[in-house]
Amino acid sequence: MSDIFGRQLRKQTARAKEKLLEGLGKAKATQDDVFDQHAANLGKQSKACDRLQRDLKAYGIALKAMIQAQKTLRETIRDLYEADWPDREHVCALTQSLDLQWDDFEKVVNEQLMGSVNTYMAQFVDLKAKVAKRGRKLVDFDSARNNYNTVKASSKKGDEDPKVVKAAADLQQAETMYKDLNKELVDTLPATYDSRITFFVDTLQTLFNAESANHNECAKYNKTLVTHLDSLGNAFDTLRVPRPEPSEVSSHPVSDLSNGGTNQSHRDSVVSAPVGTPRRPSPPLPPSVPSQAPAAAPTTESIKPDTTEEEKMRNQMYPSLNASQESAAVKGGKETTQTKPKAIEKDDESAERTSQNPFEENADTASTNPFDEVEEEQPTTPTAKTRSTEVKQEASQDTSKTTETRKVMYKVRATHHYTAEDVDELTFDAGEVIAVLESKEEDLLDEGWLLGIKQSDGVEGVFPANFTKQI
Repeated sequence: MSDIFGRQLRKQTARAKEKLLEGLGKAKATQDDVFDQHAANLGKQSKACDRLQRDLKAYGIALKAMIQAQKTLRETIRDLYEADWPDREHVCALTQSLDLQWDDFEKVVNEQLMGSVNTYMAQFVDLKAKVAKRGRKLVDFDSARNNYNTVKASSKKGDEDPKVVKAAADLQQAETMYKDLNKELVDTLPATYDSRITFFVDTLQTLFNAESANHNECAKYNKTLVTHLDSLGNAFDTLRVPRPEPSEVSSHPVSDLSNGGTNQSHRDSVVSAPVGTPRRPSPPLPPSVPSQAPAAAPTTESIKPDTTEEEKMRNQMYPSLNASQESAAVKGGKETTQTKPKAIEKDDESAERTSQNPFEENADTASTNPFDEVEEEQPTTPTAKTRSTEVKQEASQDTSKTTETRKVMYKVRATHHYTAEDVDELTFDAGEVIAVLESKEEDLLDEGWLLGIKQSDGVEGVFPANFTKQI
């Protein structure tokens, strides 16, 4: 064991010494350019095959994962395809055939192709080992030759000197081993390098043929599946869930707003908004009329039919009493008008100015009074005129008081048409400008509703905020 170790140590020492001398130029090294080219081709071929092996392995792993995902998807399709749907058995059979077809292709890639590539790559290990061994034998040959020349030059006995004879025998042995190994590699390396062409052709043809056959078969199965799914789509009318016939919706009459009552259906339901606008709650009840206002207002919306009938009956039964009340009301109205203090008149004038339309600075004060338009339609009797004057004055005072304490917060522009469904609501078209007034607790405004005055006619009322956009 020690002899073998010592022999190997002497060989390594001699080789290191020879390489050092060759590097310093003190020893002659054997050059073989043809073999060096073959060795370079072997290294290049080995790198190319190693890259192909690595990428083909990654392709096989990804293909296996994709096939597993496809199997899971097709299993889900088989589970979701209901039993009463047409061609269920055929659909299940086709999906199973697809699973088998992809399994065959996966075996071709991961077993057949990878096996051939691994076998081809195995030869490079032996060839690289022989090339390395040939390099060591070349160093031994150069070392033996240089040693023989040195011993022969220093010997005085010539070829008969035992040292020269021993050096010649070592040279002969090293030369024989080197030439035999070199001859083998010179014959093997070019053939191995040329085999790369047939290897790539066979490998890629196997891959592409298997892939083409797999896709062709899968295309046939997929087309058949599409046909069965068309049949399922055509059977939609027979498979759909039966629905009951829609019942006729009974129309509900709209309650009359002129009798002073509120629209209960409007209060209890949500007003339908135009397309693209959210649904909103109903507006609040209008503010109550002050207690000192006359019982009979000139507008038709505030007169109750029952009260009118009672007044007619009372006038027929007690004409003299009615006449005395009317005359007293006329006198009271005149006295109130004549004896009104100047300070109160000034307050009324300032209140009328503040109750004007905020969009028209020089507008007439009487134009904003909602009782003026109805006044022309009332009878021209003195008693009716007197009552209308009293109601007009009190309503003007009440409106001026309400508007006097409010300020315009901002202005909005209507984005949709809205029709009032109650007496306290505004009717406006898209594009109209409305001044939003400051609201108070007694207004009882619901969420989403605002109090404002229209710029076009100065009418005050509530309106839905989602039908407008702030300017």
